[in-house]
Amino acid sequence: MTRPEPVNILLVDDQPANLLAIETILDKLGENLISASSGEEALRHVLSMDFAVILLDVRMPTMSGFDTARMIRTHPKSNRTPIIFLTAAPDDPNFPVDEAYALGAVDYLTKPIIPTVLQAKVCFFVDLYRKTIDLARIERERHAAALGEKDARIRLLLENLKDYAFVVTDVDGWITEWEGGAEAITGWTARQAIGKPLSMLFTHEDRIAGRPDTEMTEAKEHGRCEDKRWHVCKDGSRFYADGVTVALNDAKGALRGFTKIFRDVTGEKRVADNLRRLATDLAETDRRKTEFLATLAHELRNPLAPLQNGLEIMRLSAGNAEVLGRTRDMMERQLTHMVHLVDDLLDVARITRGKVHLKKERVQLKNIVDSAVETSMPLIQTSRHQLVVQVAAETMVLDVDPTRLAQVVSNLLNNACKYTPAGGRIALTAERDGNQAVIAVTDNGVGIPEGLLPSVFDMFTQVGQNKEQAQGGLGVGLTLVRRLVELHGGAVTASSEGPGCGSTFTVRLPLVLQASEEPETSLPLAASIGHINKRVLVVDDNSDVAESLSALLQVGGYTTRVANDAMQTFEMVQDFKPEVVFLDIGMPGMNGYEVARTLRKTPGMEQVVLVALSGWGSESDRKRSRAAGFDGHLTKPAGLAAVNRLLSRLSWSRNAAHSS
Repeated sequence: MTRPEPVNILLVDDQPANLLAIETILDKLGENLISASSGEEALRHVLSMDFAVILLDVRMPTMSGFDTARMIRTHPKSNRTPIIFLTAAPDDPNFPVDEAYALGAVDYLTKPIIPTVLQAKVCFFVDLYRKTIDLARIERERHAAALGEKDARIRLLLENLKDYAFVVTDVDGWITEWEGGAEAITGWTARQAIGKPLSMLFTHEDRIAGRPDTEMTEAKEHGRCEDKRWHVCKDGSRFYADGVTVALNDAKGALRGFTKIFRDVTGEKRVADNLRRLATDLAETDRRKTEFLATLAHELRNPLAPLQNGLEIMRLSAGNAEVLGRTRDMMERQLTHMVHLVDDLLDVARITRGKVHLKKERVQLKNIVDSAVETSMPLIQTSRHQLVVQVAAETMVLDVDPTRLAQVVSNLLNNACKYTPAGGRIALTAERDGNQAVIAVTDNGVGIPEGLLPSVFDMFTQVGQNKEQAQGGLGVGLTLVRRLVELHGGAVTASSEGPGCGSTFTVRLPLVLQASEEPETSLPLAASIGHINKRVLVVDDNSDVAESLSALLQVGGYTTRVANDAMQTFEMVQDFKPEVVFLDIGMPGMNGYEVARTLRKTPGMEQVVLVALSGWGSESDRKRSRAAGFDGHLTKPAGLAAVNRLLSRLSWSRNAAHSS
């Protein structure tokens, strides 16, 4: 069995002979015997080492045993060390036994000392000391094990919480620990971060504003400081952190440092910001839509009033040809205006849904400009504007839909007319810039505020703006311009020096590189198809629509009949033998597609010209009409000129087919 380490025993007596006698008795125990010849010397030993037991003589010069014991008890290191008093006056009735025990004495022995008694008592306290040491060691080991398990759990927690960074600093904000997801989130390793100031995580503007010190001050005063803000990674990129800084106080409340715990919520931040922007955009769109609907109601109501008045004038002035002529012209202008409003709305809807299909062909830019000017000239003349047109002399060929591109230029001219005071100046230029054609419309009108330039082509943006200068319209013209230009692979921009300084709208489109190649010409249209006495059947469940179109065709020299449903149509074709049938698509019961298919199978009707009448005119609508057997497709309301053009084209196509 291994002998335990010897322990210290303090022997205090002013008589060397007594010390020698005690050392002789205790030497057999094999412990460390420390001798002191005075109380002062004993105190010095007590301050420098631990003792299992102290043998203390009561009567000593300068400092008695009681005084020495009293001083020993005042020191935390020795206030529980066992003391055995040694006295030479066993029969003294005045020996202060109570005081001795009050000073912490565990026993006292009288001189002469009995060796076996002294050895037994010292052995007891030595064994007690060793057991106390062992218990303390076991407790320390148990505590260390518990701390080790706790540290392991904390380490396991930190290793599994990679979404959270745990940063510990001293009281001045210098990093001492770098745990959890700190490296993954910021890019700094623990070796790189420890010893650096926590402020390195903050943005430049936050450091200038003193935000790092503010967080530590708030945490020190209130225990914690929660915060959400942008922080900086090692590579300079930024992440949005949701975190808290906690003050680390010891058991006495003294500040020992801080812990900053945070996680990267950049994705959540951006989603929240996008949702807020979306909500703002939706609110703005809703506001614009509300204004747009109010304007739509106003603009549609405007032509209805003169139309209603015109009908009354015609009724009251049936015999006055001059009044009837002026009234008819006025009603025609108002009806044309209303049709343009509806067409604009349908165009925007079709383009937005991707339903517009361009019919591209090679065409000279000059022809596009001429067509647009011809369309816009009535409005320009009415507003008494001066129009200056400058087209480069060189041939510029585009691969475009000529109708849609002319609509673009016409819309820009109309926009300039509306937002330029009467008698203004409008310039239209067309020239080459490298491989692009550049079309610009410039006016000296009301101009555009700088803040509106980025959104001037947006839907509804113009509604409610410059109402005192505008001359009507829904404000969708510029939206159509941008969408149609982009469909052609081009771009359109707006510029203005500000209110009162006019505006310039510039369109850029790619030119056909083979400049020597002449543009294709459109198919020739016959001036007439010899329509006199042509038999035309008009089929529409709306009797007013059918009768009015029939009357219009009769004025144009056609012989007409009217049917209002499928059964009347089948009965009438047997007797009337029509050469042309205008057929409404949206009839109840048997619709126009079904009627057309049936007519194609009817004996004698195989070669009849079938024309679909519909409020819808997209390319998909026209394809469906052709699939059902229709030769042509007219969008309501159909005027006599549109009817004649369509029938002329159909007649030319059939004549060409027969001649071949």
